[in-house]
Amino acid sequence: MIFRYYLISSFLILVALSSHSQDKVYNLKKGQAFDILLLNQYHEAKESTDRYFKSAIPVGMEYGYMPHKSLKTDTPPVQGNYWPGVVIVGLWKDYSKRVAFVDEVASKVPDFHEMRREIWPTFNLTYWEVKEDQTVTVKADKFNVMTAYWSSDDQKFGKFTGQWRQNAKKQGGKIILDLQDGTSPFGYRYDPDFLTITEWDNEAAF
Repeated sequence: MIFRYYLISSFLILVALSSHSQDKVYNLKKGQAFDILLLNQYHEAKESTDRYFKSAIPVGMEYGYMPHKSLKTDTPPVQGNYWPGVVIVGLWKDYSKRVAFVDEVASKVPDFHEMRREIWPTFNLTYWEVKEDQTVTVKADKFNVMTAYWSSDDQKFGKFTGQWRQNAKKQGGKIILDLQDGTSPFGYRYDPDFLTITEWDNEAAF
């Protein structure tokens, strides 16, 4: 697949996602918040992990957090040098409550951020406000690629992303998720200007 790059992206990551034995379906509703977390975990952090899920997750659910099935990254990055072990997807019933959770969770779970550091050596988080109803399906029998771009030139980048979408479709890819203008809380900064998941028949097609 050939793309003509007429701007310099400050960083690029392409990660192949696997949904294993079954399709993953995410039903997004207008007004919700949609999370993508890229994680690597310390295997020896079982005690902190147990404590985190018993204390922090219930608070998140009070704020409308709805856990969803994760996506594995079984193969090395197609491009870039960051290889997350898993991609976690989450939905929140209301975007404003998701923002409030960021501001208020530490008052309810004082060691919230400390536990995260003990469990995950990398914890990259971005969330977006869902602008319209849509269903996102990651099919188990397809080759799915998550791509993220950063840029400091908004004018050229808008033109670039339009051409990127056209080229992906022309080469046989199906865009199943297209996100811009996300938010990363302080301490978890991972805020690509453009993030998309494309579906291909197989790796050779990609």
